[in-house]
Amino acid sequence: MEKLVSIIVSVYNKEPYLKKCIESLINLNIDHSKIEAIFVDDCSTDSSVEIIENYVDKYDFIQIIKLPNNTGSPSEPRNIGMKEAKGKYLTLLDADDWLDTQGFPEFINKVNEDDAEFGLGQTYKHTNKNVTFHAKFTSYKDVSNLKPEEIEKIFRAVGPPGKVFKRNIVIENNIEFEHMKFGEDKLFFIELISKINNITMSTIPVYHVNRYDENVSLVKETSVLDKAYLNKAITNRICEMDIPLSLKKLALARMVEVDFFRRFLHTKTFLRSDNKQEFYTIFEEIEKTLEKYDFQIKDFLKNKIFITMYALYHNENKDEFLKFTTDVVYGNWRFYIQDDVVYKDLENNYDIINPIPVDCYPVYEGTQYTDGEMYEVIKVLKPENINISAVSLVQINNVLNTHYIDFDYKNDKIFINQKQFAQLEAVDVNLCVDYGEMDNALVYASYPSNNETYKMRRQSFKIEFINRLKDKNKNKYLTSVSDSLITLKKTKLYKDLEFKEVISSLEPGSKVVPVEIQSSSNGTPRLVLEDGNIMTANKEFITQIDEKNHHKYITKVPNEIKVKKTCKLYDSRSFKNEAVKPLKIDENVRISNIIYTNNSTPRLVTEDGYYLTANKNFIEVIK
Repeated sequence: MEKLVSIIVSVYNKEPYLKKCIESLINLNIDHSKIEAIFVDDCSTDSSVEIIENYVDKYDFIQIIKLPNNTGSPSEPRNIGMKEAKGKYLTLLDADDWLDTQGFPEFINKVNEDDAEFGLGQTYKHTNKNVTFHAKFTSYKDVSNLKPEEIEKIFRAVGPPGKVFKRNIVIENNIEFEHMKFGEDKLFFIELISKINNITMSTIPVYHVNRYDENVSLVKETSVLDKAYLNKAITNRICEMDIPLSLKKLALARMVEVDFFRRFLHTKTFLRSDNKQEFYTIFEEIEKTLEKYDFQIKDFLKNKIFITMYALYHNENKDEFLKFTTDVVYGNWRFYIQDDVVYKDLENNYDIINPIPVDCYPVYEGTQYTDGEMYEVIKVLKPENINISAVSLVQINNVLNTHYIDFDYKNDKIFINQKQFAQLEAVDVNLCVDYGEMDNALVYASYPSNNETYKMRRQSFKIEFINRLKDKNKNKYLTSVSDSLITLKKTKLYKDLEFKEVISSLEPGSKVVPVEIQSSSNGTPRLVLEDGNIMTANKEFITQIDEKNHHKYITKVPNEIKVKKTCKLYDSRSFKNEAVKPLKIDENVRISNIIYTNNSTPRLVTEDGYYLTANKNFIEVIK
C-alpha cells in the first residue's frame, strides 16, 4: 500500500542524537499508517542500531536496513532508502536533526493537496546560542504552482532540510546521490529540480537542523581548499548537465557567489592563509571552466561587494584586492544618513565602489502619547522603492517564537499600539521589520554615527524589550541549560509544552540532560530533554548537578558490582534512616540505576530497590 510520505534517515554513529530524531517522528501529528520511516545504517560502531531496533519492535511504521559494508557517506544509504520507499513523497532527514511534530504533517498535507512535485518548508537552525532561520529565502511565503525559475535562490539551499518531493520523479529519472566527501546534495537536487514543474512553498515550520557545538559533522571536518576542489568538479558537472539553460544559470550563479566568493575568497581563512596562490589557482581554473562553456563569472555576480572584489582581483597588483577584501570581511564600515536613507561606506576610500544604500534601517524613537493612546514608534530610514510588509516581536535568540502585530505606517514611521503587548507571552523580545519580499531587519536602538574622531559605542545595538512579568519570575526558573541536571522532587515528563499529556514521572534524584529551553504559550520556561520529552524548568523541581567530586564515584550504571569494603543498604537515597542490612566484602550486587542526592552525591539503586554508596573506595564494577 502506498504511503503518503517516506522519511529516509541515513545513520552512521549518531547515538547521542537518535532518540530525539526518532521521537520527533513518533510524535508527528499524523496517522502512522500514512507514513514510513526508513533508517539505513552504514555499519555504525556505536549503539545506533540497538537504539533504532528498540523502536522498530514497538512501531510498525519504523524499519531499519543494515548495510553489510560501510560506504563512507550518506549517499548510498539515501539511495537504498529511496528505492525501498513506498511513499508518494520522499523526504530526507539527517539522524542528528528532527522534524517539527506539528508543522511537518500540516506541510506534507498541503503539498499533497496541491499535488505538487516538490515542496519547500520552513527550516530552523539550532545552536548553543540561538535559534535562527535556515535558508529562509526558499520558504518566505505561502504559494503554490511555482516554477523552479520563479524562485531566484532555489539553488542557494540544496541540502535535504525542509524539502519533500515525489518518489516517482526520482525513480523514473534514475536520480541518485553520488558518492562524494562533500557536495553530493548539490548535484542531486540540481538534477531533481530540473525535472520539476510544480512547487509548493510554505512558511510552515518543517525541519530543525542540529548545529550544537558538540555535533561535529563530516562537512565541518572538510577544509576550505578541499571543498573548493570538490566545488570545482561540481561546477564542471553542472556545465555539462542537460538541463534548461535558465536553471543552469541559477545553479552556476549559486556556485560562483556562494561557493567561490562568500565561502572561499570572502573569508578570514583565505585572508589568513600563507598560501594564497593556491586559492588564486583554483579561482582561475573556475574562470577557465566557465569560459569553456561560454559563461563569464561577472555575469553571475549581483552582490556589489563581489562585483568590486572581482574587478580588483583582475588588477595586476593584488594588494588593493586584498586590502578591500580585508575591509569587507572584517566589517570596516562607516554609516551615515542622507535624505532619510542610510549609506554604508568603507573606512578606507575606494574609487571603484560608491557608498551602498541600506535597504531598511529601522530606529526606535521611544514611547509616544498620541490621541489618548500609548504607541511604540519606529523611524524607518529606507529608499523610496522599499516597501514595509510586516512588524513582529521576536523572542531574543529564538525566531521560532515570532508574533506578528498590527501597526500603522505614516510619514516614514511605524506606530504600534501598546495594548497589543498585554496579550503576549512573558518573554524578552526584539522588534523586527519585514520589508521587500523576504527580507527583515531588527530595530536599532540608535541612529548611525560617522564621527571622524570618535566611534559611537554599541553602534549596532538592537532594541530589546525585557518582559516585566518574566523579570519578576527570573529567579524561579532556569534560564539556560547545562549538560546535566537532577530532579529535587518527583517530576512529571510531558509530550507538550502546555503540560497536557503526561508520559511518565521521574523519581527525586534522577539525572536528566536538557538540550534547550522553550516556553509555553503563556511564557513559562520548559526544559526540552535529549529524548524530546518536556519537563518543568522550575528550580523547586530541578537543579544543576555538581560533578566536581564525581571522579570518586561510579556515574555510569553498571549491571553488577562487588563490595571492596564493608558497606550498607538503605531504603532511601539520603542514608538518614537505619540501614536495611550490611554488605560483606566480595559480595556481588545487581544494579538497576543511579540516583543522586540533592547535593549531587551518586547512589546505586539495586534490583530490589535499595540504595548503596557509589564510592569507588567501597565497591568496584564487575560488569
